[in-house]
Amino acid sequence: MERHIQQSNIDDLLGPDIEAAVRRLYDAYFEAIVVQICNQGGSREDGADIFQESVIVLIEKVRTGQFRGESSIKTFLSAIARNLWLFECRTRERRRKREQLYMVGEELTTEGKDMVGDKNTILALRQVMGEIGEKCHQILKGFYFEKKSYRDLLKEVDMQNEQVLRNKKSKCLKKLKELMTSTPELIREFKPLPFYE
Repeated sequence: MERHIQQSNIDDLLGPDIEAAVRRLYDAYFEAIVVQICNQGGSREDGADIFQESVIVLIEKVRTGQFRGESSIKTFLSAIARNLWLFECRTRERRRKREQLYMVGEELTTEGKDMVGDKNTILALRQVMGEIGEKCHQILKGFYFEKKSYRDLLKEVDMQNEQVLRNKKSKCLKKLKELMTSTPELIREFKPLPFYE
């Protein structure tokens, strides 16, 4: 019976209207995946996000023929969720380190705050922030300083999807680091930060 239900779900995910099938996936597996992520150090919100991403991956795998039901949907979703959460934990740690750099840069370039460093350093940082481009500045500021999620940031920047946004953010960070490295005042000021590890 369970095998029949699983095959029915797979067939529905292959059809033009997947809403009912997705609702069944939520009803059957949402709580289990949320608990799994909570047990691995995440919050319920993290679990909900990971579940949503896992369902998207499952749909894609079903539609491309990479998932045909050899294992149970629950097992498959659980494995996807585990991998997505491990990736998220690694990116959060890198984000935490980079955030230190960006927040210091934001303090330096914001009027009315206590400035760190001398006037040349402040001017050099302002120039670098200007050179990375408006789009990069918007992405980095939104992600690191304003702590926006990829989903929220995607609504503000004109990009196709979250993966394109992730790639763009990585390029922006690389460009920022290259520009800062070529500026002696900034090398001295920011060398101790984890960004340079």
